Amino acid sequence: MTNKIAGVTYDKWLQKPVRKAVTSARIEVKKYSNKIIAFVDVLGITALIEQHRNNDEYKAIDKIEKMRKIVEDSTKIMKQTKSVDLEYLQISDSFVFVCDPKTVILLIELLSTIQMRIVTECRFLLRGAITIGDAIVREFGKFIIGPAYIQAYRLQENDAIYPRIIVDKSVTKAIKKSTHSIKSYLQRDLDKEFFVDYIKVYMNKESLSKQKIKSRLGREDIFRYLKDCFNENYQKEKHNISQKYGWTIQYYKKLEVWENG
Repeated sequence: MTNKIAGVTYDKWLQKPVRKAVTSARIEVKKYSNKIIAFVDVLGITALIEQHRNNDEYKAIDKIEKMRKIVEDSTKIMKQTKSVDLEYLQISDSFVFVCDPKTVILLIELLSTIQMRIVTECRFLLRGAITIGDAIVREFGKFIIGPAYIQAYRLQENDAIYPRIIVDKSVTKAIKKSTHSIKSYLQRDLDKEFFVDYIKVYMNKESLSKQKIKSRLGREDIFRYLKDCFNENYQKEKHNISQKYGWTIQYYKKLEVWENG
């Protein structure tokens, strides 16, 4: 007869431990797996916090919570309607999304919805990057680590530059494997970077015309918001900030959703 104490099998008579092989399940938890990682940063949060810190910090907190709610609700709807295994983690003013590379199109659609909603409902622009590679995700997305996560962060920080979510070659390859057209989801910028064409993706996903998008942007006063932010920062010679709004204005004009365009 044998007994088990703390997972070790003991012979009842000899009282000597008989070690068994460690289960593979425990080893698997500590191994990387191939994941698609999106690191998305909300631009302008630092200025928002500095602007509201003398007994009116609730204004900044309310806006940040509203953005978090948009991400949470949009992700929940995507997971429920498409049955996709996708997790996200909020780190201060940034969001990290993780899913299987096979669901790259669904992730791009999700990020496009989030970009559109945050600019129209919260008046903030997003910058980010998507890559595919090794990562570990545990505790329902609360624990994320791996080379792919580091790569996505670095791309967002150093290469995205403008309010756009860029993708690396691993993502364009995944889109090609999905039999979808890259032009339907990505646009190539002047610096040769591919980025998520979020307005086009959002229009197609929601079956909206350019005129309806233009009307929505006008109704939410987004045209004036972008122009005012560009002019204000340009006059203050904050060109690294003004160029971000200028880039967005040009992006809208190129898609023919800018006012009077």
